[in-house]
Parts: sequence; structure tokens; C-alpha cells
Amino acid sequence: MTNPDFMVVIDAIFEKLAVRYGHDWLRQWDGVDMAFVKADWAEELDGYANNLEPLRYALRHLPERCPANVGQLKKIANLCPPPVFKALPAPKATEAVVSAQMAKQLELKQALAPKADEKGWARALVSRSEAGEKIRPYSLLCARQALGLEGRTAWQ
Repeated sequence: MTNPDFMVVIDAIFEKLAVRYGHDWLRQWDGVDMAFVKADWAEELDGYANNLEPLRYALRHLPERCPANVGQLKKIANLCPPPVFKALPAPKATEAVVSAQMAKQLELKQALAPKADEKGWARALVSRSEAGEKIRPYSLLCARQALGLEGRTAWQ
């Protein structure tokens, strides 16, 4: 069932077409109940119920010859250019907002920064061993492997 408010639009379209095309428009519907014709047009044009601008466009750009059916009017309505929206100006940021955002960026940068010396423990063990300190053999082996001085592994 078509929205009763939209039927007012259909009536206005029919009045406009009757004024524009006169007898040619009215003669098309001889012997046909106008309520059925308008109901059909309302059903076909229902997609424009929430945005009437394409229908206004179609009525402003009617052809010289009378449209024979609702499809011809829809073709004209579909040529309606999309609305042009003016961009709003960018909001101005206060100094407090800018400072807060900069602090967040700094925290993120510090979190993503490379850690100090991730293999420092290995360097320290090897240095201590080379200085003559007694280091357990397995600890020294792990340190040398971490530094790539012994036995290459896939993660080095």
C-alpha cells in the first residue's frame, strides 16, 4: 500500500503533466480508471518517496512529447545530478587537545622504539669470560650463540 502522503505527489505530477501536455496526456487514459493508473505510478515511483528532488528534476526537464508511461519519467528522474554538499570547516583544536595528542604520539613512539641492548647480557658474559672470569660453559655457549659467534640458528 502506498503512503497517502506520496499520493499527493502523484496527483501533483498528473496535474503538471495535464497542464503541460493537455489533451495528449488525458487521451492516453481514456477508458481506464485513473485511480488504477495513479496507483501504478505511485508503486513505480515509490523509491523517490524519501527524496523528491529527482521527480522535481524530471518535471523541470520534461520532453516535448508526452511521456507514454511511468518508465519514461523515471529515466528522466534518474538523470538528476547528485546533490553538492559544502564541506564544513575543520574544527579548531585547542592547545590542550594538541598537547594530549602529542603526548599519546610520544608514548606510542617510545613503545615502538627498539629496546636498548637486547643482547647486552650475552656481550657481558663473553667480555667477562675473555677477561678471565670463570663462566659456566653452558652460559658461555648460549651467549656466544646469541651473538652469532657459534652455531648459526634460524633466528640469528
